[in-house]
Amino acid sequence: MYNIFDGSIGLTTIAQYIHNTYYCTYPPPQSSSQYRDASKEEVDRALSHGHRIGLAPGGISEMFEGYPKEGRHPNEECIILNSRKGFIRMALKHQVPIVPIYTFGSSKLLKRLELPLLEKVSNWIRVSLCLFYGVCGLPIPFRKKLLYVVGEPIHPPKMIMTMAANNNGKVPILEKSPQFEKQVEIMHEQFCNALTMLFEKYKGLYGWDHKTLRIV
Repeated sequence: MYNIFDGSIGLTTIAQYIHNTYYCTYPPPQSSSQYRDASKEEVDRALSHGHRIGLAPGGISEMFEGYPKEGRHPNEECIILNSRKGFIRMALKHQVPIVPIYTFGSSKLLKRLELPLLEKVSNWIRVSLCLFYGVCGLPIPFRKKLLYVVGEPIHPPKMIMTMAANNNGKVPILEKSPQFEKQVEIMHEQFCNALTMLFEKYKGLYGWDHKTLRIV
């Protein structure tokens, strides 16, 4: 067991701060902690101050990705990850490890109506607009057990710092080179594989032997 969750926690809409580690959850954890903006600037600032951050890279789009979306099967658990690499770049920039986390059962707490127009509007205005229901057709979640599983930390390689001139003078930045982008791809693939392994390893424990994880 890793001591990666010690200390007080503050949440953003997609990010959760602790101290010195970058960890990702699917879906984001529920907490009574303070929420903050989940912008790139806020995440960058938090990591610069030595906080840990947890986030769900799929964001709003992931709410609409699984069943009953056309082409999706009820036995599929879908996450949007293939095109989400910004969190990897942040981890490399600040030299912090990423810890994959998966939450079993949260996708079954509520059901939703499939309305493609709401999905488009939600992504456009960056606000969740979703018609959902639970017990007796009310917005009351179904009673479900949740299982959180935590993977091994994925450590980034040491990256070379360089100097660049801007309007404020010289500031240290990560060298934006093919080597850096190659490390992004490698670390992203490691994260996808680790998340898939977590799902496959523990799905039987949760009673989801019939389920598959679909990364889109």
